[in-house]
Amino acid sequence: MLVRKIFPFIYILMTFLLLTCKAFSQDGELLTIEQAIEIALQNNYSINIAGNQKEISDNNLSIGNAGFLPTLDADASYSKSISDTKQNFFDGRVIDRTGAKATNMFAGISLNWTIFDGFEMFASLDQLKELKKVGEINFKSQVENNIADILNSYYNIVREIQVIEALKRSVSISEERVKIAESKKEVGSGSKFELLQAQVDLNEDRSSLLHEELILSQAKILVNQLLGRSAQIDFSVIDTIIINDDLAFEDIQSLADENNSELKIAEQNRNIAEIDLALARSELFPEIDLNVGYGYTKLQSQAGFISSNRNNQINYGVTASFNLFNGLNTRLRIENAHVSIESSKLSYEETRNNINASLLNSFKRYQNSLQQVELEKENLKAAEENVGIAFERLRLGNITPFEFREVQTQLFEGKSRLVTAQFEAKSAETELLRLGGKLIESK
Repeated sequence: MLVRKIFPFIYILMTFLLLTCKAFSQDGELLTIEQAIEIALQNNYSINIAGNQKEISDNNLSIGNAGFLPTLDADASYSKSISDTKQNFFDGRVIDRTGAKATNMFAGISLNWTIFDGFEMFASLDQLKELKKVGEINFKSQVENNIADILNSYYNIVREIQVIEALKRSVSISEERVKIAESKKEVGSGSKFELLQAQVDLNEDRSSLLHEELILSQAKILVNQLLGRSAQIDFSVIDTIIINDDLAFEDIQSLADENNSELKIAEQNRNIAEIDLALARSELFPEIDLNVGYGYTKLQSQAGFISSNRNNQINYGVTASFNLFNGLNTRLRIENAHVSIESSKLSYEETRNNINASLLNSFKRYQNSLQQVELEKENLKAAEENVGIAFERLRLGNITPFEFREVQTQLFEGKSRLVTAQFEAKSAETELLRLGGKLIESK
């Protein structure tokens, strides 16, 4: 009789210890969050594409692309012709030539160097520098977004595993309830209705377990997709969600003003708009070019006055051009550039306002989730103890099966709410670090 009394409490204790151990029983090798991020940095398609775009913007930054360097062109030609010639002169001479061949060869090289273009080349170089910064920030932003997705997806797996463990425990409790109902029915203190109801609840728990296992497999597929590797690779994860619970709103907001990628891109767009104004104003100035060229020509002919001719020529000079009127298009470009600058300033302020709003929402979610974690820990502790008491009362017949099921459901829901609150707190923490531009450094 004593054994029967203490069995439910031993059962509850053993189950709790199994749930709180340092690793879950999972298939595949352990994948840490650091390993997941490292794999993603190598394989993720979006990150690699952003890296290629960054490389293009890096390559574009050169004085030659900005127009500082001269252009050097070379060209050559070789041609032959056959002609029939008949010439009558006043002195009575007649030249009649059939099938006369002529050869013409030319080779030349020319250099053109723009030495002044209204400071357009300087503005172009500044623009390329800003575009290079945009490429770097875009790459950083893409990495941050992917790391955030990986963190959320990874810890979602941790949550699902804990929910599954809670469901497995619920199945074990339901199985024990069925055994109790069978024993009571055999000794005549129970009914078939109670046994059938216990079996129905057991099947319901098993069905829920199958559903959560499907969700878990889909969550693993998503992580593999984010890591840019085969969706069929199985792996295990850590067993706990570790939360940084000492984030301060003022610190994150200060970090966001300095490091947020979206805000920095908006700032660069504002700088580029100001450079566009300088490019438009450059059309108000003349353009001065230096020209140097060398040409070699050789002509041979079997007809005509000259049988051969060879010429070496060097030419050089300065060209100045100035647009007097182009339909007021320059003026239009300048006016539009001023409007673009104003729009970029408004866009910057809008981005900053949106980021501050997102920061505040995420921080409130972060604080609320931390409070829920502490509350659900207390609720889970009470539900654990309540299940042990309910088991003994069920054996003694002092509780109805429906009341026991409610206590059992409260235990599962308490565990589920706890891991959900932990996941929400971690997700909010991740978003705060991303908005603060410190997610990469923290990982």
